[in-house]
Amino acid sequence: MTAVLSLLAAFAGYSIHAIAQAGQKIGLAIAEQRRTKGLLVWVLSTVSMPLAIFLVLYAVSTGNAAIVGAMSGSGLASLAVFSHLYMHERITKREIVGVFTIVTAAILIGSFQLEPTAKETSLSTLYIYLPVVCLTYMILWTLFRKRGHIVGIVISGLAGALGGFVPLFQKVSTSSLGLSRAVLHLQFQRENTLTTLLQKGARLLSNPWALAWIAISLISMVVMQFAYRRGKAIQLIPAFAGNTIAIPVVGGVLAFSERLHPLQWIGVTLILAGVLLLTFKTSYDIHRAPRQSRHQNTRRQDP
Repeated sequence: MTAVLSLLAAFAGYSIHAIAQAGQKIGLAIAEQRRTKGLLVWVLSTVSMPLAIFLVLYAVSTGNAAIVGAMSGSGLASLAVFSHLYMHERITKREIVGVFTIVTAAILIGSFQLEPTAKETSLSTLYIYLPVVCLTYMILWTLFRKRGHIVGIVISGLAGALGGFVPLFQKVSTSSLGLSRAVLHLQFQRENTLTTLLQKGARLLSNPWALAWIAISLISMVVMQFAYRRGKAIQLIPAFAGNTIAIPVVGGVLAFSERLHPLQWIGVTLILAGVLLLTFKTSYDIHRAPRQSRHQNTRRQDP
């Protein structure tokens, strides 16, 4: 039951995050003509991201970091449905298959679970993994800085890679090691549900690894803003999503000795396949502002 709740929390968290990214992009597009309205859309989308992050935090604390990371691809399925409802775009057969593939993969991943090995967490591996990935992307950014159609994808990939490290550091921050290193310990005269939640929340958010994942998530969001200016969202978000899947899956295996059932590996592969189906010659593109309804267009033409 715990594994299922972790999976559902990850699905909800990544769905909110993907739709919030779409909202940011839409807000920037609207702001070009209506600055106040566009800024409002961007701000509302941005403030919804902490909810997504804490849902993923819960998922990581109760489940497998590699599996939770792989579930980041499910956000793109929610984005496809959002695009259809909000952008009034027709969902193609390929996109329907993509959504179905991701949902099937999520069910497959949640149906099997292997116990972790007794090997201790390798924080040194995690500390090496992060700079190596970042340095690789910075080199690519430098090499392709004058090729606009590529550099946006590279920057988006870097933002996604940083986002992929968030569940890995969340895993450490919610562990007994992370909680033992908390610097903020709240004391209350009376113990109740609220004070207990505040005490636990303070420990969760005041240890070094919590501060690290908060900083990384903010940097990821800032880097993504640079990417938005250098490409279409339908090119950028797949690069972001692909990295948020791959980074924690590899990191979970290397740093936390997590094991995936063979069918869970198939599920991870299916999520990647679903991401490709949703973004290959897709009909929707949140680079544009939402289409106006036919009724609105008719009214504008009236004298």
